[in-house]
Amino acid sequence: MVMKVRQREIVEVPFTMPDGRVLVHPGLVVSSDELQEVEDGMIYVLLISSKNHHPEYTIRIENEWLSKPMPKQSYFITHILGIYRVEEVISQKNCFIKERYFDKIIDKIVNSIFG
Repeated sequence: MVMKVRQREIVEVPFTMPDGRVLVHPGLVVSSDELQEVEDGMIYVLLISSKNHHPEYTIRIENEWLSKPMPKQSYFITHILGIYRVEEVISQKNCFIKERYFDKIIDKIVNSIFG
């Protein structure tokens, strides 16, 4: 069982899709490590998908952004975030987005959701 994750880490969680289906997908932990501690394991995770349905809300993931490459071309889906408890994390990928690219992702999330 996963006990702790870190900001910028890629994990697998059960995302609820806009159509109501629940699918296991990779995601990027965007919430701070402090929030996880203060809120007893609550984390925010950004959807990662190999499908680019709404390009205006996606960022193509470049392999050099990550500590190890994704198995196939993938995208950060910047308008779909999930709230989870760390116990809901299915697996950790031992993969992180490099810090210098993380702010770009956060800026796009804010723009995608709040305009």
